[in-house]
Amino acid sequence: MVGRLTGARHRLLGTLSAALIGICPMLRAQEAADAIHAQPAASAGARAQQAAADGVTAERGKAIFEGKGDCQRCHRVNGIGSRLAPDLTSIGSSLSAEAISKTLTDPNAALRPGVRSVRGVTRDGKIVVGMRLNEDMYTVQLIDEQEHLRSLAKKDLREYAILTTARMPSYREKLTAPEIADVVSYLRSLKNP
Repeated sequence: MVGRLTGARHRLLGTLSAALIGICPMLRAQEAADAIHAQPAASAGARAQQAAADGVTAERGKAIFEGKGDCQRCHRVNGIGSRLAPDLTSIGSSLSAEAISKTLTDPNAALRPGVRSVRGVTRDGKIVVGMRLNEDMYTVQLIDEQEHLRSLAKKDLREYAILTTARMPSYREKLTAPEIADVVSYLRSLKNP
């Protein structure tokens, strides 16, 4: 009887071993699939944490933009601020973080042709400087330093030049690196609705 049990035990162990050998790859595959499915959840959690952190830095950046940076003295965001420089309401849709950071720290190197200011001298010697809005062969339209919309006939100007230096100051010395990063985060958050 002991011999029969031993044989039965052998057959049972053999059957179990075969089943386990067949099941183990399936179990390993299922574990791998579970790990892959768990990864997006972890990534989603990490993304949520990153979004929350970005929101905090964007809020700090907004406070610096409106306060210490005094950026609204020239720039406008969502209808608030001056029109002396480009409207930044959707700047995050068009410029990378790198480009925004470069503009803040080295405005002359980052000056884009479309946002250059112009300087005109009228026949009577009056100097007009402002942000160019439109220009054709005969006229130039700009917003002057008093935020007045002006249209100048080029034939009535003694001098006319597109400025090659930025009117914006560098914030490299005015703001710390973390403050610049916060302002960049805020500006990157400004996107088309």
